[in-house]
Amino acid sequence: MEHIAVSVIVPIYNTLPWLDTCVQAILAQEFDHPFEVLLVDDGSTDGCAPACDAYAAADARVRVFHQENQGLSATRNTGIDAARGRYFAFVDSDDVIRPGYLQRLYDACESNDAYMAVCGVEDIAEDGAAFDPPRLALPKVPGVHYGKDLLPNFSAPKGKYYTAAWNKLYRADLWNLLHYPEGRIHEDDFVAHRLYWRCNTVVCLDEVLYCYRVRQGNLSHNDLRADAFDSVDGLADRYRFYLENGADREVIDAAYAACWRRYLFLCGRIRQNPAPALIKAISRQQFVMQGLLEYLPNCKQLKMAQKLSCARWAMMPAESLAARPDSAGAAPAQEAGATV
Repeated sequence: MEHIAVSVIVPIYNTLPWLDTCVQAILAQEFDHPFEVLLVDDGSTDGCAPACDAYAAADARVRVFHQENQGLSATRNTGIDAARGRYFAFVDSDDVIRPGYLQRLYDACESNDAYMAVCGVEDIAEDGAAFDPPRLALPKVPGVHYGKDLLPNFSAPKGKYYTAAWNKLYRADLWNLLHYPEGRIHEDDFVAHRLYWRCNTVVCLDEVLYCYRVRQGNLSHNDLRADAFDSVDGLADRYRFYLENGADREVIDAAYAACWRRYLFLCGRIRQNPAPALIKAISRQQFVMQGLLEYLPNCKQLKMAQKLSCARWAMMPAESLAARPDSAGAAPAQEAGATV
């Protein structure tokens, strides 16, 4: 069997308008080593399935997997289980990688014996055009790092450089006994910290090699779903992981504060439109948040006013959001904001 250097895993669900641009950019990579492309069709209904089969018929590097719709986590997991490469890369099927993506990340890993290499990201418009000014996510400090030393950057501006599944090359060994949580959205929040914890060496490149397509359908602020609280659960998992594994106090505090800020942000969104299903979602989430209250007095990254707001929003009856919208104290209008 031919040695495969990289397995590129592409989860696909109803992205036909952008699929060809994505796949052709992968197949055209300027890469010196054998690689495979795993197209995992998650029950698409828009013509992606036959398009994937056509790519496989035309290029032996392409392997296709069809499954009933199970969500992004399960789709990535299918690719992880089938991949044969020394390294894995994830590319979303509506995004684009630049010609040197595989080669630069591969060389960074090989020359530094690294388990992960990360590249810069540029957001592009739905039609593929660049924004003016450019929207870039770059490393705080380029270079070679100990994986755990990068954990404080998760909550920093442009933190998606560090936490997103794409824009990275991973040693396949990292995924032994580690998969994405199926049935969850915001799946990266459950996994990113575990990956960095396992990496003695991570190479951070400031070269922009990955283009993330900002689609208008993903920008709506009127379609908040109950499972948005998956992101809070992911950050709570991150906090507990750090606490149980003896992470630095700064890292623990940052994860804890990020979890509460995400929760307060979502509660504030729901208070503006307190639909019954969303109120029930808050009520369910309160059991998780009440379990985190013990550490609240010790967190140095939350101000006293914020701590009081956290306690109120964790303990008050969720139904009162609809009946008495001012009774809970203010939730932040923006997640990153410090004022509550």
